[in-house]
Amino acid sequence: MRRKTLATAATGLVLALGLTACGDDDSVSSDERERASAAAIEAVGGGQVTDVGRGDGDDNYEYDVEVQLENGNDIDVELDEDFNVTNNPPQAAASQSPSAVPSSAAPSAAPSASASPSIDDDAPLTGQTLERASAAAIEAAGGGRVTDSNASDDADHAYEVEVRLDNNEDVDVELDEQFNVTNVDR
Repeated sequence: MRRKTLATAATGLVLALGLTACGDDDSVSSDERERASAAAIEAVGGGQVTDVGRGDGDDNYEYDVEVQLENGNDIDVELDEDFNVTNNPPQAAASQSPSAVPSSAAPSAAPSASASPSIDDDAPLTGQTLERASAAAIEAAGGGRVTDSNASDDADHAYEVEVRLDNNEDVDVELDEQFNVTNVDR
């Protein structure tokens, strides 16, 4: 009887934290899962954690946390061994604003009359830049939803956008300053 009560309490705690154990990596301890979840939610400014995994050694991060926003968009947050964010995930508030971009994208604020591309390497995309880059990347990938985006100082592209397809395949799309596709990496 005591085991059943403890199991029920533990299940309730996991659900209360917004974690779904079915998709989580078994090599991540419950303490690591809690710390990674808290860091990811803080980094994007809200949402609910749907998956916590560990990097596979080839990655430049220790933990990969998927946060689902109220509008259903997913944001991937990568953390190092000290639970510091190593990628540039979009902010929840910016990712939930309505726009003309398909709802599967992570759009930002309403477009302005003039959008100047950001040249700061790895800076997250915002505003009209995020909207236009998201739309171009989703079209190039053949659908899906934006999970990460940032500026690039590489000579061959100005923006990098990660799109997750319905089959969970990630597609990296590189765009020039006019939002033309320069490379698609599946």
